[in-house]
Amino acid sequence: MALTMVHLAAADLWAQKNPEYLESPEFYYGAISPDAVHVRDGDDKSHKNEVHLNNWVSPHPDDVIRYWLEHDTPFDIGYGVHVLTDGQWVPRYKERLPGIMRPNGLLNTDIYYNDTFVTDFRLHDTRPRLRQILDKVERAQTPMDHPVLEGYMFNQWRADLLEAYRGPCPKHEPVQFIHEAYVNAFIADCIPLIEETYQKLMKLRA
Repeated sequence: MALTMVHLAAADLWAQKNPEYLESPEFYYGAISPDAVHVRDGDDKSHKNEVHLNNWVSPHPDDVIRYWLEHDTPFDIGYGVHVLTDGQWVPRYKERLPGIMRPNGLLNTDIYYNDTFVTDFRLHDTRPRLRQILDKVERAQTPMDHPVLEGYMFNQWRADLLEAYRGPCPKHEPVQFIHEAYVNAFIADCIPLIEETYQKLMKLRA
C-alpha cells in the first residue's frame, strides 16, 4: 500500500481539478482513513480488501462508485480517492520494480518498507503543502456513522499518524526503488482513473 504522504499528495493533486475539496479537512481525513483498519485488526490483513472496497491490490472503480452513491460527504470522497490510489499502487510496483520482489515472487518487505518510509518522510519534511494538509486533518471532524469502520478507529489512526510524522523516520537505509521520482510519476499517473471514476458518479447523479 502507499503510505500517508503519497495518499495526501494524490488527493491534493486530484482536488486541484475539483476545488470544492481542495481545502476540506474532512476530504483529506478521508484520504488517510481506510488504513484505520489496522487499529481494529493490527497486522491481520484479512479484512483489508473489504475495507478498501475491493481495491487493495487492484483497482475496482465500480465498487467505489457504489459506495459513493450511498456515501458522498467530503470524507467519503476522500475515502474513495484513497482506495483507488492503493488499487493502482500494487500493480505498478509489481510491473515496474521487479527488483523489489524476492525470487519466490513475494515482496521483499525489508527493501519495500525502508523505501516507502524513507521517501514518505522525505516528502513530509520537504513539502510544506503536505504539512499544511496534515494540520487540516488534525482539525477535521470524525464521522461517527461510517458504514465500514468506527469513529474511534479513525481517531486513533489519525493520532498515531500525527505522532509518527512529527517524529523521526523509523527507517534509515538508502532508497533503492521507491524514490521520490517514482512516487511523483505514480501520483501523476493515478489521477486519471480517480477522475474518470468521479465523473461517472457525477453522470449517474445527473
